[in-house]
Amino acid sequence: MKNLRAQRRSPLIKAGTGFLKHETGSVLLEFSLVLVCALIIIAASIEVCSAVYTYTVLADAANEGVHYAIINSTDGTGTAANTVKAYASNALHDMSRLNVSVTYPDGTTTPPARVAVSVSYQYAPYLSFFMTKPPTMHAFAEGRLVH
Repeated sequence: MKNLRAQRRSPLIKAGTGFLKHETGSVLLEFSLVLVCALIIIAASIEVCSAVYTYTVLADAANEGVHYAIINSTDGTGTAANTVKAYASNALHDMSRLNVSVTYPDGTTTPPARVAVSVSYQYAPYLSFFMTKPPTMHAFAEGRLVH
């Protein structure tokens, strides 16, 4: 009876014989290669998403600076720049590299003069081996004084 079962069993599913004899360890190797590739792709995606988020926060900070300068046109450029820096700190990065420029292109701070806010920031990546030369991000916003 045992001999009959042994004859029915396919030689392909016996460990160490036939087809599987040369496949030992290959599944572990393939899994580790796929895992490494997947982790690299995930880490790179997180870094790109972080860069896009930082740029979005910088653009919103420039808009917030213009909004502040429009409402409080008599406060001068320093307070608007501080508002931009405070808003940009939401980017979860070190904002010591942030440069803010608040200018009045028409030369006056009385309505209907224009106010322009320019923000630049050299991006500091979380994973520096993905970006050897991080980009410098620029954002610009402009508006007219009304008060």
